[in-house]
Amino acid sequence: MLEFAINLNKPVAIRYPRGGEGNIKFDKCDDINLGKAEIIKEGKDLSIIAIGKMVETAVEVAQILEKENKNVEVINARFLKPLDKQTILKTAKKTKKIITIEDGILKGGLGTAVIEAINNSDIRDVKVKTFGYDDCFVKHGMVKEIEKKYKLDAESIAKNI
Repeated sequence: MLEFAINLNKPVAIRYPRGGEGNIKFDKCDDINLGKAEIIKEGKDLSIIAIGKMVETAVEVAQILEKENKNVEVINARFLKPLDKQTILKTAKKTKKIITIEDGILKGGLGTAVIEAINNSDIRDVKVKTFGYDDCFVKHGMVKEIEKKYKLDAESIAKNI
């Protein structure tokens, strides 16, 4: 993403999350195009759209749900602005069940943008559940502890789904 941002030759904001490198190693990385999401895994029962470090959590949630015979699509949104509405609407039409996961404040974040995109489309009867931080002060601590406390770890999210 940093290489993409440098070559874009425009102002860019990149969030660097705390917590270091994740445990899941992705085999591939599609070319990065401005405003284009990446489909990590195809599925038909449920779609998980995540951004940033929470893509790893989304993959973990999908693995947990697949043990319960759920076929889960996982999408790396990559960009909040511009949002890849085409990919989001395509997955919403296909599964009718959307989960968003972000490590930021829900209000005005990925979940809000996804809900708005779906509401402004002709797609009906889509259920959306968002996971992120409420609009409150989040105490400092170890990332894993904070995620567990706010139920943003893979096990808590899978259980909540």
